Amino acid sequence: MMSPVNRLFSYFPLLITIAAISALGVFAAWPNGWSGALVAFVIYLLPPMVLRIMLRWAPLKPGIIAISHRRFCSWLASHHIQAFYDALPYLESLLRVIPGFYSMWLRMWGSRVGYGVEWAVRMDVLDREMMEIGNRVVFAREVELSAHVRQKVETGLRVLVRPVRVGAYAFIGAGSRMGPGAVVPADANVPALTVVDVNETYGQPKRHHPDRVEAEFALV
Repeated sequence: MMSPVNRLFSYFPLLITIAAISALGVFAAWPNGWSGALVAFVIYLLPPMVLRIMLRWAPLKPGIIAISHRRFCSWLASHHIQAFYDALPYLESLLRVIPGFYSMWLRMWGSRVGYGVEWAVRMDVLDREMMEIGNRVVFAREVELSAHVRQKVETGLRVLVRPVRVGAYAFIGAGSRMGPGAVVPADANVPALTVVDVNETYGQPKRHHPDRVEAEFALV
């Protein structure tokens, strides 16, 4: 179900793992500032740089995207680029311990993140290039932000991709889930275990989405 270029990108997690192990080996043999910087570059800077370059060549457009063996899918390539952090989530947790570092890192991927955002150490952010977070937002533990939902159809797989938007000074309770196109208004107080569904605005009555096909991707 993957194009030849997407299949090449599927090896990116393996390549970045080999590069990270090699950089750690260099640091172990010659422990100094330069070798330490090499480790940080490979683990935290190289994948966002590859993604930004790839998106300049093949921009990721919001909407429904078919995943096929004939056409290159930029979302699938970005998924492979970020898989390294899904396999090793503690790498992101370390960034959340240092105030401001995780917000800065998401900006490197391409997200728009305001100042003073409080990230829980234990939470999941997928599609790191598609987050729009306002100032002073607070996330409780085990929140999940995902700008995509995949679905199997008769012809193969398709994915709905839309940014996740959280307004300034909002509070997102523990265990909440937000899907593609989800919107949390400014100053909102989202209770624990809340699901903000596909294309849903929190606090407003849930309405049938005008696009019937996108409505089929609903989380609940």
